[in-house]
Amino acid sequence: MGETNSLLLNIFIYLLAGLLAVPSAKRLGLGPVFGYLFAGILIGPWGLALIRDVQHIDLFSRVATVLLLFLVALQATPARVNRLLNGAIWLGTLQFCLTALVITLVGMLIGHPWHHALVAGLALAISSEAVASHCFNERYPTGSPLTEAGYQLLLTQSMAIVPVFVLLPLLGFGAAITQGSPWPRVIMGLLFLGGFGIFGHLMLRHAFRYVVSIGLDEVFAAFALLLTIGLLLVVRALDLPLELAALLGGLLLIRSEYGSAIRIAMRPFTGLLVGMFFISTGMQIDFAIFIRKPLETFALVALLVFVKAWIVRNILRYSKVPRQQRIWLATVLAQSGELAFVVIALAITYKAIPDKLAAQLVLVVALSMLTTPILLFFAARRDTLPARQQSDTGVVVGEIADSQVIVAGYGRVGCVVAMMLKENGFRAVVIDHSPDRFTALRAAGFVGFYGDATRPDLLDAAGAARAAALVIALDDPEAASDLLKRVRREYPHLTVLARAIGISDEHQLLRDGADRTYGETFETALLIGEDVLELVGLSPLDAQAMAERFRDAALDSQPTATEPRN
Repeated sequence: MGETNSLLLNIFIYLLAGLLAVPSAKRLGLGPVFGYLFAGILIGPWGLALIRDVQHIDLFSRVATVLLLFLVALQATPARVNRLLNGAIWLGTLQFCLTALVITLVGMLIGHPWHHALVAGLALAISSEAVASHCFNERYPTGSPLTEAGYQLLLTQSMAIVPVFVLLPLLGFGAAITQGSPWPRVIMGLLFLGGFGIFGHLMLRHAFRYVVSIGLDEVFAAFALLLTIGLLLVVRALDLPLELAALLGGLLLIRSEYGSAIRIAMRPFTGLLVGMFFISTGMQIDFAIFIRKPLETFALVALLVFVKAWIVRNILRYSKVPRQQRIWLATVLAQSGELAFVVIALAITYKAIPDKLAAQLVLVVALSMLTTPILLFFAARRDTLPARQQSDTGVVVGEIADSQVIVAGYGRVGCVVAMMLKENGFRAVVIDHSPDRFTALRAAGFVGFYGDATRPDLLDAAGAARAAALVIALDDPEAASDLLKRVRREYPHLTVLARAIGISDEHQLLRDGADRTYGETFETALLIGEDVLELVGLSPLDAQAMAERFRDAALDSQPTATEPRN
């Protein structure tokens, strides 16, 4: 009973720490990964020490690692793998091998044996997909050359850990004395990979079709779970790492005809499961090494980030990523990540590296991840692609759009306005900084520019000098106010119509110079009120008249655009 209560209490602490840390990290402009990592540090031995049971921490870390690798494998969809095989797999392979080689040489130069240095090189060469995905989603549209190149490099690294898992025992020279030759385990791993490939292609497809034909979702879920647990049992019986089974199980499922359904079903849990892994990692970071050797630790982190960024940036010369964006992408991939922690843990199991070096590598990986937000702040100044050099806009590169109306923001309001203009034959240009919305507006056939609407070059390229009107439909009131002030200074001829989120925001926009403002929910509320008046007994004409009077009274209470502007 006591063990059950302790387990429940620890799970409660994990979830509470994540719930408190992630929103705080988000307010600071950091991603959720850093919030979970800080949460683990906070509740671990070097923080408040809320969880001290070493065995429980190890068990939680092992479970979180298996789940993480299963999720990593689910990212290797057939479409992504085919694009990789038909495109830049050689770039990803070159980047991984070069980075591992350089780090290995550096490790040997500072005094480590070659096999210890090689393990460090293989681990540190892998970047964090969790951090990179968050950065991509925040800044660049899906399908852009930058995101495609980034995901291809990350996918190559993820695929590279399969042979690393199988061959890593060969570097366990310390284990050879007590456990015998590692070759039987390596050969068994290679045979298992071969059998896995044959089983996956020949048998699994028919089994899935039969299960799906039953027509019950719970049977489908049970079969997928049965398959994964069966692989775990098989690799356990063969004395292979559970991490390999989790990775191959995910690959087996995602490569099936029903892989997309499995990926969609797992989507609500993905962020939480990844978060649990980073919490467990944060608890295991040994800051005693940092306290004893702070300068050496900082030097190693700086060297790691520099080497990886330099290699990635030079390799990107042979990709389609625009020159201005290569430094930003190289910075995003300059840290080591979650799979590095997994390789280090497995290396400890095989005695391929001593515990002291492993603890130092874990600390270096964690600190390299924490440098990403700082470095991106400076790299962002170099990666802004000038508006006239953007290629996916709908106009010839370098030319100014011939627009009648500019729509800033393609959300729920801007989308409707732009569609109405297009369907009635008017030329609208849309500016949006959301990757998903930019992809949607280009798919809908609009001329569009990606980036912050307050940028002067974007307004100029969108044709603000010749346009008749600007519609501001931004979600951020502060950004809308900044855009309005800039437009009033530089394009005073434009008629500005602005969407307001609330009454105070509406008043502020009018004071800043908007010609007309529109409350986001005001007209909808009037329509509901008009219908309610009809339902309680008024005639349609009387209800409409009362709604008009209410609208007029509300408009009369607003400040006019002729009042002094801030």
